[in-house]
Amino acid sequence: MKKKVLILIGLCAFGLCDSEACTVKPETTPIYTMLNHLPGIFDEIILQGDLMYGNNPNAIEAGASDNAIYIQFNQNFGNVSITIFNGNNLVVYSTVVDTSAQQVVIIPFTTAAADTYTVVLNNANGYAEGDFDKN
Repeated sequence: MKKKVLILIGLCAFGLCDSEACTVKPETTPIYTMLNHLPGIFDEIILQGDLMYGNNPNAIEAGASDNAIYIQFNQNFGNVSITIFNGNNLVVYSTVVDTSAQQVVIIPFTTAAADTYTVVLNNANGYAEGDFDKN
């Protein structure tokens, strides 16, 4: 739970939330719900793929803004590769996350050009992907 608190505190420190959002109780609120309290900041990324089917439909939650992308793993998927492609299908970001140790990933996205992007999550058990726009 401390990670969620730090993320919310970090967002507030950067002026990315209002005082109401900063009072959400992270110990009882999933990160996506907390981020939804930040009006106009994060838009949900609809993820599809076999990592999403057969699991809890909220097993992975993702959102995007013009400044950052966040991904929350609500269950352990082991090592997951995160790749972001631009509209020309070129890789603009890639990393591997051990979801047993890190459940929330925030990727700064301030310098990326306006475009439609695709985030792809892969591991040995399958994939999930979703599109988002950066203005």
